Amino acid sequence: MSAALPFPAPHVPARGAALSSILILSAALALAGCGGGASPSTGTSSADTPSTDGVVDNGNSPSVGTLGAASAVFEPTPCVASGVAGATDHTVGPGQTHAELHEVPWESLRAGDTVRIHHRSTAYSGKFLIAAEGRADAPVRVCGVRGPNQERPVIDGHGASTRTALAPHYANTQEISDIHQGRSIIVIKNKAGTYTGTPAHIQIDGLSITRAHPQYTYVNAQGATKNYIAFGAAIWIDRGHHITIADNEISDSQMAVFSKSTDDGDFAVSRDIRIARNDFHGHGIVGDVHMHTTYTQSVGLVIEFNRYGPLRSGASGNSIKDRSAGTVVRYNRIEDGAHAIDLVEAEDFPITAQAEPSYRYALVHGNLISKPAGNGSVIHYGGDHYGSTAGANWGESLFRRGTLYFFNNTVHAQGSGDARIFQLATTLETAEVWNNVFLFDATVTNRNLRQTTDLNGSAWTPGGIVNLGVNWASAGWQDSDIYHPVPGQLNGTARLISGSHSPLDLATYRPLAGSAAVDAGVAGPAAVSGHPTVHQIDANGIASGRSVNGAAIDLGALER
Repeated sequence: MSAALPFPAPHVPARGAALSSILILSAALALAGCGGGASPSTGTSSADTPSTDGVVDNGNSPSVGTLGAASAVFEPTPCVASGVAGATDHTVGPGQTHAELHEVPWESLRAGDTVRIHHRSTAYSGKFLIAAEGRADAPVRVCGVRGPNQERPVIDGHGASTRTALAPHYANTQEISDIHQGRSIIVIKNKAGTYTGTPAHIQIDGLSITRAHPQYTYVNAQGATKNYIAFGAAIWIDRGHHITIADNEISDSQMAVFSKSTDDGDFAVSRDIRIARNDFHGHGIVGDVHMHTTYTQSVGLVIEFNRYGPLRSGASGNSIKDRSAGTVVRYNRIEDGAHAIDLVEAEDFPITAQAEPSYRYALVHGNLISKPAGNGSVIHYGGDHYGSTAGANWGESLFRRGTLYFFNNTVHAQGSGDARIFQLATTLETAEVWNNVFLFDATVTNRNLRQTTDLNGSAWTPGGIVNLGVNWASAGWQDSDIYHPVPGQLNGTARLISGSHSPLDLATYRPLAGSAAVDAGVAGPAAVSGHPTVHQIDANGIASGRSVNGAAIDLGALER
């Protein structure tokens, strides 16, 4: 049988091409083949026969066909008027049409309109709602015009005022309106009274957005001063199709970006969301595990070229938390998180998500990840509500039950404590793992490749099926420590290259000349042959094109 997965194919740059201004738009791709998953099982196998594609072939890998087709490439243009006939160019700033954000007629934006926010020496104190329905040929764009030294214009949520004319559009009741207004600085949602309305083709880029957090206040559309609520984000996508959040700095908020989807209909699904080339830092709630840097629930999601800096000191969330179908996480610099990447079950739209073939696959590649060893596994895949029964409409029955493709990443477990790389929820989840580098500091106590999950006595088996191709890991690695055995399977360990000295320069994370990481890469499964690692991101979060420099691709996120 065949299925369509919204995985965008890569743009292949010219050799050495810079990527400082390249963002790749998503494309729906055809996938021929029939998906499958691993059968529940327990036990560990250390050396299975490798297949010709470099990943262990033990009968558990699904046959998913070949991804292909070309994607569109988008190079951000300067923040200028769209030129669309009949569209309005709203300019904000010194000497512009509008002096402040609350003067912009947000409730009246139409396809092709632009809101151009000019840099000034003081921050803008405004917050707003976008409900416009743009088109592919006439998107709605809210963008920053940079200052003389390339400074982004700043939108400060603390003390921000909301346009009075937006009051009837947040919600039909004051109670619900307070929730929508208190969650965010920018919310993308339908207007109250337009139940099936769906904002579409909206891009927010080139801004610095800060201070949406319960310790800060804002003035709502009714004129009352309120504190931001805990479960919110600087940019909250309540629903929307074809939404791009790009080239922003977002800081000091509950979360940077949140997207929501429900099973009420396609109009209520956040679809084709791209989060690209942003700088995130300082998010979360102290002592709370529920707020993350980004938290997404969408169909068709690409997270790429972003820098995920440290969370707020004392915050306990993840860098990336996702409950989407068609998840692609690539070319990001990730520096923190209880989990660096947490890919779990669809919570608010399980019917919609499970009907998408792409719910059963996720691509994670080209990421440079460093995080403290003692505060959670690097990547968690499957689900996070445990203890259900077969057929239940929550928990394990809704888990992803698919394949995580994890390749050409560099993972550095730092500090002390026990490090864990993979945490697969059940043996219905599989990870295909190749061309990665797993570094453990000498001070890390246990260098575990896997972590188990307490399923609260449910009938499923934890641990997952991890199939290793060629990877490099620091000497002393182990499946798990003797006090925390992991069911499921770790296959292909005979192909794991190991050494006592890092094959990478730890200042740059590039392979050292002559090291075991150089030219050691192998081809991955046919299912992802349309997705080679053709870009890279360095330790400073700077992206560039990646071309093979030798006989084969190097292991890890960067080419030497």
